[in-house]
Amino acid sequence: MILKGMKVNGGKVEGEAVVSKKSFSFLGDFNPRTGRVQAPGSDVLGESLAGKIFIFTIGKGSTVGPTVAYGARRLGLAPAALVCVEAEPVMAMVAIMNDIPMVHALERDPTDLIKTGDIVRVDGDAATVEIVGQ
Repeated sequence: MILKGMKVNGGKVEGEAVVSKKSFSFLGDFNPRTGRVQAPGSDVLGESLAGKIFIFTIGKGSTVGPTVAYGARRLGLAPAALVCVEAEPVMAMVAIMNDIPMVHALERDPTDLIKTGDIVRVDGDAATVEIVGQ
């Protein structure tokens, strides 16, 4: 299944998905030294985002988020791609400043169709997300 959306940042990557039905911020919800989600009450608490395709609803956050993501990227612990229901400006800046492929506004809610552990392919240039394997 291929979902079409809108491009935030280009690039192509394939990998394992981590899917959250909650909003997310790189400041506070994420530990850049471990690459893991640390937000109390998160539905993906403790999950590593390092090298994964992170799929979530919407960003919430501080303008410090892109810098936190940069720290994780330098350590090799940043997500490989971001896919969200709705991109807000801070999360878009995370993707752009850290050269992370990002797609949003897909024709169907990716958090309903994709599960943690699924293999997905993100093509930020074509603004598509493909479910490769479940």
